[in-house]
Amino acid sequence: MTDAANPAVSVLLVTCNHAKYVAQAMDSILMQRTDFDFEIVVADDCSSDSTLTIIKEYEKKHSQLRVLPAENHVGISRNYQRGFAACRGKYIALLEGDDYWISPRKLQAMSAFLNRNPHCSFCFHRLIRYDQHPEKVAIHPAHWTVEQILTVNELAGGNFIGGFSTCVYRREIVAALKPQLWELDIREWFFNLAVAEHGPIGYVPQILSVYRAHPEGIWSLKSQSETLPELLELIDSYDEFLDFKFTRELQAFRQKLAPGLTMRPSNRRLRIWLAYWRVRIWIASRLPVRVKRVLKRLVR
Repeated sequence: MTDAANPAVSVLLVTCNHAKYVAQAMDSILMQRTDFDFEIVVADDCSSDSTLTIIKEYEKKHSQLRVLPAENHVGISRNYQRGFAACRGKYIALLEGDDYWISPRKLQAMSAFLNRNPHCSFCFHRLIRYDQHPEKVAIHPAHWTVEQILTVNELAGGNFIGGFSTCVYRREIVAALKPQLWELDIREWFFNLAVAEHGPIGYVPQILSVYRAHPEGIWSLKSQSETLPELLELIDSYDEFLDFKFTRELQAFRQKLAPGLTMRPSNRRLRIWLAYWRVRIWIASRLPVRVKRVLKRLVR
């Protein structure tokens, strides 16, 4: 019998136009075998396809499932915000509607890790990345085969987490995040940096889910030249949100991007963006934090 008011774990399923995939995602949640109660919270961002119809059929059969109402499109950040806020479990396991879990012991394994490591703010696991066009598969992280604890500074140097659908968070930490976070564009690397400020990151080496890269995805099949401007903007926004604590790591990551992109700039816009960000990187690496904050206010 599920304790609806006090589940040990909340599964947050985030959807938007995932009709092709959401049944597989839902089935992967319902196959979970645990020795604790868990609820399923669906945050659908006003899908225009049959996503919500499919989910409503599951809701009729499973009492632990709650679907959050959405009469208007709220956007990815606000949809995540309301989804997290609706969760009641000690831990929140995230699943995006176009991914799916492949082990019935995923929730049990991840919860056990957090129970053993109360200092960790969240944990994640290995995954299979499945690219649909052209079809190929890869394991990520490829060579991390042992359990480990990682720091926020390591994460700031580059995203080693394969996606939101591998992550399980402590609800109390997500609830304590600064509300200004939800005004930014939510992406898993930057969101996880904000969470990891509150404690180390746990890594579980089991392969427990599939990340699906497909043409409708936000970033997964876009070229580097298409995603570069947005990525640099996000780095800049989150650098400020995180009070410039990780500027050194974020600047080093920017400079790793530059060599491969400057050899064959594909168009004038990209060359302008690269020149602009070289200047930004040079300035950011030399100015003190207080001066950077003043400049930020002046250019708004």
